[in-house]
Amino acid sequence: MTDYLSFLGSCVAATESSVDTIERSITNLEPGVTDLPRLTKVLANEHLYLLLPDPLLQEYKIELADSLVPQINTLVERAEEVIQRDEKKMKSLEERLAIIRANKNPTDPDALQTKSANARNATATAFPSSSSSAVAAAKHVPTPTFDTKSLNPAHRRKMVMLKGRRERLEKELARLG
Repeated sequence: MTDYLSFLGSCVAATESSVDTIERSITNLEPGVTDLPRLTKVLANEHLYLLLPDPLLQEYKIELADSLVPQINTLVERAEEVIQRDEKKMKSLEERLAIIRANKNPTDPDALQTKSANARNATATAFPSSSSSAVAAAKHVPTPTFDTKSLNPAHRRKMVMLKGRRERLEKELARLG
């Protein structure tokens, strides 16, 4: 029985040294493991890097470009249409501005040229045969009378605009004739 006791003594000594080593390890690790929220955040972050061969990347880029080109072309066409529409609108507004300036400043040489050109165009379209009798007849056309109160607001505005246009054209015709 004494043989076993000596072995048990050495086992107890080995176990005590193991417990001491574990206790020192726990003491050393305790400051690092007590901060659980920080540890979970550190352990939750994973960075995965996927390495792809260059030919595969080039193939994906070409596929992406092919899928985007029709959409980009459509957007460019729409933008060009909008620009053309805006240019036409700008030209018409510039023409209207020139006419308004010509009506306000009859002594301005540019205004007179614009005004006379507009009057010639209006006369040419209104009176294709430019005989003196047609011009004289145009001067004596009676202005029809309407009850503007019975018209809706849009028609009233149009009527006022047309009366103003007629008066301007009559003045131009008188000036030219």
